[in-house]
Amino acid sequence: MKILCIIPAREGSKGIIDKNIQKLNGKHLIEYAILCAKNSDLVNRIIVSTDGDKIAKISKKAGAEIPFKRPKKWSNDKASQLDVIKHTLEFLEKSESYVPDIITVLHPTNPFVTSKNVDKSIRKLKRSKADLVLGVMAVKTHPFRSFWYKSQFLEKFSKDFDKYYQRQTFPKLYSPTGDIYTFSYKSFKKYGKIFGPKIEPLIYSSEEITMNIDSTFDLFLSEMILKYWKKYKKSKQF
Repeated sequence: MKILCIIPAREGSKGIIDKNIQKLNGKHLIEYAILCAKNSDLVNRIIVSTDGDKIAKISKKAGAEIPFKRPKKWSNDKASQLDVIKHTLEFLEKSESYVPDIITVLHPTNPFVTSKNVDKSIRKLKRSKADLVLGVMAVKTHPFRSFWYKSQFLEKFSKDFDKYYQRQTFPKLYSPTGDIYTFSYKSFKKYGKIFGPKIEPLIYSSEEITMNIDSTFDLFLSEMILKYWKKYKKSKQF
């Protein structure tokens, strides 16, 4: 099967300047996503969609293809992930008559994603009738214990606020980790979007680390985790 990995990496960033090529423990952020895809047993093509020359140069050296420079209209703050994916697939179909069977999208801002989980998501999609396999984790702060802020006072988000006073009683909810989106080309063309009606979860365990880097503090935390977490965990014998 033709299994394509798309890595969106635009040049501009408001939170961190040149975010996608910031160094993290000796590697550029973009390299983590590329190496993850390269180490996959199932992904057989890796394309970085970027408008940045530096990003393109680093990505190519790391082993990804850069078959085009992303147009300006898909490189601003208003451009969505969906726009980037559509542009990539349309370009490949028109220029090469290349149509993948499965697409998985990885992001440079999620450096802890593993090739093992990428392959797991692809195998899940192949076995099931799902339109999308999405990386998720159980929510840490449940919305049933949250508040609206209205007219100077806090208002309970849920009418069942008092009923669910213990964490163990909360109904299970999951939130996207933002690192793995694996979907079929057929489903994408049918619905015109990633989120088709049938979404199968790839549920991360509590031991797995996820991080979406949006700020300098996130970058700092990721650096500390990469450098010290395994050693610390071993010393505490968790």
